[in-house]
Amino acid sequence: MKYIPSDKVKTEKLDYRGIKVMAPWVLLDGTLAKCLEKYFSGKKSEAALDIGCGGGAAFQAFAPYFNRFYGIDLVNYLNKEFIAQVSFSSVDLNFERLPYADGSLDLVTAFQVLEHLENPFFVMREVWRALKPGGIFMFSVPNPFQLTFRLKFLLTGNMPPWTEANDHLLFLTRAVFKKTYLANFYLLETIYQRGDVPFFGRLRAIFGKRLIPAHLMILPRSEFFGRRVCFVLRKR
Repeated sequence: MKYIPSDKVKTEKLDYRGIKVMAPWVLLDGTLAKCLEKYFSGKKSEAALDIGCGGGAAFQAFAPYFNRFYGIDLVNYLNKEFIAQVSFSSVDLNFERLPYADGSLDLVTAFQVLEHLENPFFVMREVWRALKPGGIFMFSVPNPFQLTFRLKFLLTGNMPPWTEANDHLLFLTRAVFKKTYLANFYLLETIYQRGDVPFFGRLRAIFGKRLIPAHLMILPRSEFFGRRVCFVLRKR
């Protein structure tokens, strides 16, 4: 999907509800479920927010652990089954503050969202403000250290997650992550997506889509193989 500024999405009333979007990988491979069980098992916590909630895939995972669910996106794309359960707010995260009181949330998630924003560091500070002391911030972004990404950067000066053809903006290096996010949060976990075999999808051109999947996710969870990474942070 090409880059479209948030103000243009609103003024031109662009509608993405017809586009099929896969649930975030952290839901599909059980990463979110394991983290919720690890950090929120026992007595139900009060409130969780999913930033860039889309159709609402994360809320089903939230249900056993929280009493109230909040969702934020530029436009309301919630599926019908979640409309009655979720308190939704339309917010332009590039410029607008989160509509929640200081220290009111137990968990904030943002899966495959921050890389699309023009001001992800403003959002990070807003998450810190809205979280309770010791609250959890869990988010996923593209992993710039994946080996094929590095190779393509050396050869072309670009990486696949950050091209003119897509809308990814945030390139989170170790130093930038440390001096921004880790100035406000403790790092609890770094979880990489399971890696796929490089160039495996090109076999589809030879044998066809019916026989060959786009990705073969069999490589270890590592910064060298995983296309995406999830960070679990605790508010300082």
